[in-house]
Amino acid sequence: MGNHVSGMPLWAIVLFIVCFLYSIFFITKPVKQAALRAGISPGKSRNIQVGIFCFYIVYLVYVSVFSLKGVFEVNSIPPKVMIWAGMPLLLILFGFIGNTKLFKTLLRSATLESLVAVHIFRVVGVFFILLYFYHLLPARFAFAAGLGDIITAILALPVAKMVARKSPGHMTAVYAWNILGIADIIDLLTIAVITGANGNLREMTVFPFVWFPAFAPATILFLHTAVFRKLYQLKKAGNID
Repeated sequence: MGNHVSGMPLWAIVLFIVCFLYSIFFITKPVKQAALRAGISPGKSRNIQVGIFCFYIVYLVYVSVFSLKGVFEVNSIPPKVMIWAGMPLLLILFGFIGNTKLFKTLLRSATLESLVAVHIFRVVGVFFILLYFYHLLPARFAFAAGLGDIITAILALPVAKMVARKSPGHMTAVYAWNILGIADIIDLLTIAVITGANGNLREMTVFPFVWFPAFAPATILFLHTAVFRKLYQLKKAGNID
């Protein structure tokens, strides 16, 4: 089992786990706020938040078990981690969660700025660059993944503030930022398939950094899609041009 654990120092592994779990909790906060705005009781709103957090924990446990058994350490196209870890979450989010009555209710009640600001959690992408400095990821992949996440996260805050203040050009900024965030993920997945074909992405298949491909692409794409759906709602309601 030890052979399927990251080669990073223990302190870095522990720090990553703590930051990653906090990121998931951070994502659930605007959901709770939306539930309260929708008129759902504080108790039920809290249960929704806890339910989302627990869902992701269970999913990460599932992924971790497979990674510790070495299931994902097979050189294949597309990578097995995408098939057995990333794709199931993508199907759950887009095929089920996004179509539920509860999600649509929460989306109507969520503020646009909160849907943008939640992407601040992507600063955790700094670990991609850290992995490169420990010679565990190739530069092309590490910097594309790390800088893309960091830039999107940093820009999320001023864009969210523009929306909250209704600053001139704030809607254009949201569209541009959202497209940038989606393009970053698509570009990263393309690089991952190409780079992974040469067996250079082992760290993305072992514990705990396997959480990146299992969690990030599907969740981030879902969150960006939620922004577009919110923009459509606002436009339909006549709140934006």
